[in-house]
Amino acid sequence: MGGDGRLRRRFLIMVAGQAALTAALLVLLVVWWVADLGTASDTGQLVGVAVAVAALSVPLFIWWQRGRHPAVASPEMMEMAARALTRLVSVQWDTEAELRSLDDPGPMPVRWRLHPGPELVDVAEQASAAGWEGASDQIEELGVQFQALERRRLVVLGGPGTGKTTLAVQLVRELTRTRRDGDPVPVLMSAATWDITIHPSVWEWTAAQLSLSYRALRASEYGANAITDLTTGPDPLVLPVIDGMDEIPPSARAGVLHALNRTLGRGGLILTCRTGDYADTVAAADTTLTGAAVIEPVFISPSTAAVYLQRCLRRVPTPAWQHVLDHLTAQQDTPVSPLAQVCSAPLGLWLIRTVYRPPVTDGPAADPTPLTDPAAYPTAAKLRAHLFDQLIPALIDQRRPSADRNHLFRPRRRHDPAKAQRWLAFLARTMTHVPDDVVPIRDFAWWHLARTTRAFSTPTRLVLGYAGALTGGLAGGLAGGLAGGLAGGLGDWSEFEDGVVFGVAFGWAVGIMAGAWQRAEPGFANLRLRGRRFQLAGHLTAGLVIGLPLGFTGELTAALAVGAAVGIALGLTQWIEASAATEQAMTPMTSWRADRALILIRIAVGGLVIGLAAGIVSGPRIGLMAGLAAGVLIGLVLGRHHSWLAYLVATYRLALMAQLPRHLMTFLDLAHRLGLLRVVGPVYQFRHADLQDHLADKST
Repeated sequence: MGGDGRLRRRFLIMVAGQAALTAALLVLLVVWWVADLGTASDTGQLVGVAVAVAALSVPLFIWWQRGRHPAVASPEMMEMAARALTRLVSVQWDTEAELRSLDDPGPMPVRWRLHPGPELVDVAEQASAAGWEGASDQIEELGVQFQALERRRLVVLGGPGTGKTTLAVQLVRELTRTRRDGDPVPVLMSAATWDITIHPSVWEWTAAQLSLSYRALRASEYGANAITDLTTGPDPLVLPVIDGMDEIPPSARAGVLHALNRTLGRGGLILTCRTGDYADTVAAADTTLTGAAVIEPVFISPSTAAVYLQRCLRRVPTPAWQHVLDHLTAQQDTPVSPLAQVCSAPLGLWLIRTVYRPPVTDGPAADPTPLTDPAAYPTAAKLRAHLFDQLIPALIDQRRPSADRNHLFRPRRRHDPAKAQRWLAFLARTMTHVPDDVVPIRDFAWWHLARTTRAFSTPTRLVLGYAGALTGGLAGGLAGGLAGGLAGGLGDWSEFEDGVVFGVAFGWAVGIMAGAWQRAEPGFANLRLRGRRFQLAGHLTAGLVIGLPLGFTGELTAALAVGAAVGIALGLTQWIEASAATEQAMTPMTSWRADRALILIRIAVGGLVIGLAAGIVSGPRIGLMAGLAAGVLIGLVLGRHHSWLAYLVATYRLALMAQLPRHLMTFLDLAHRLGLLRVVGPVYQFRHADLQDHLADKST
């Protein structure tokens, strides 16, 4: 059904609902007149029953209409959703590539070749990929070669810091740039988020990741089930790009490999993994990835590294730099010295150019001469550790802060390098040394901070309970006392005691329920009205179905006010949580802001509508106080999303212990802008796993 048909159907649904409600009220008036009901309670009960029956007819009519017209997406709608996803992915990874300086001054010249051993490959597919060879700085050719693979499946192997993830990002950018209608959209996902006990199929897991990272696909413009439509069928319109299979616990990797072979169907795939971990997985599973070509990098020769470093200087080398370049060039094609060994991998080459790049300040540039001194750095491991130690101060020094929002890749403020290093080291240790986890956690989800740091321990919850009881008791007693005084005169504070009891009970309820906040997922608030008026009317109708019958317990005016207030609050809350079609993928900062906005809006909506109802019944002053109390109650206790509240408790606690900054998300955004962290959907990762491990070891 086209867009006009859907709008007409929704309009008819709302007209039918209003007609049913109007008819019920007319019947009510006739019955009231005939029966001569004299009491307010009888009237309220009769109104409640009539309105409930009328309101319930609306969802029944909606259910009947949906049964007649099942929501099946047309090919045109599916392609429209695929194009929207392509735009989201393209903008996301173009931004990330600029933050990570992948094109500055150009991609690193990492060469890739087919893996020579037969034990890790599908022999038939590897034979069909014969002749595969290319370089990361010629990504267009690699994209063409991937498209030419019979089943479009590729496994990228290599050691730590060899550019596996970078190649995956480059392929995602290239495939989105050259995508044609009907081609699958590449979506990069972290393998560590896949639990096959929850999502046995790769497509179920992919749909879950799309729902989390690209919530815009939930918008009604793309159909009722756009994400499911993109990931199901014989030819899915999504190409999973699974990064870091080595980050899955070893005991689960064989199951993941079997799940891929069992559920991929005709779908394509790009998978990255460390060579040794993939070899162990293939041996344990007794199978390879069906239909996949397997490639690995060739180490960067010293002469190639020298050429690349000279390009990074962008000027005539100083004598010190010329000495370093000559040192590398003299080693021909075999890396022998510690410096040449470090430069043989993209991670080491990036560290060299970053740490020893001239600073933007007026201070002197770091002297690279010691890099060639075997007495200073006798091994490659020693030199790499030195570079990791100098990385954070170097990046903070090189990227001058800017308050101009047009400078997307400049930090907003300058942090002390020692504090920044200490905070990132704590974060790395928290992610790396997790009890009961076999492998380090590579994804940092801000809403898991309270859980991973045990912020809601028993003492903390007791403190929250006492604080909530004290605050709630004072606020409740004051509100009750004022209410009694306004109602009965300045000397009447009869409601003070009831207010104190209610406030203390509410405070302890918050303290007890706060422990569940750390398990909540972040929510999303969508206040866009355009194109969503029918949705708003539908949610308000559904809210009134619940709210109006609950309100009719006594006097008619109070019943209408309370019932309508509850219904409007419920309907608005549900409508606000619906997703919007945007041009931005979900990031850690946007998900954090969205959950914060949702909670604050929930407080405001609850306070406004309940306060208005109380004001109609008892006067504006009492309505104001009731609204404030009800708003806080709804925001803190009701609803499914409380991640921001758990984050607040965790960051306050950790800031008091000087382990993390109070404004953690602002600091993580700075680390991302500096290139120390990368963004994969709504989570942060350290740019290199080796950097995370180094910081974690240094902080223990």
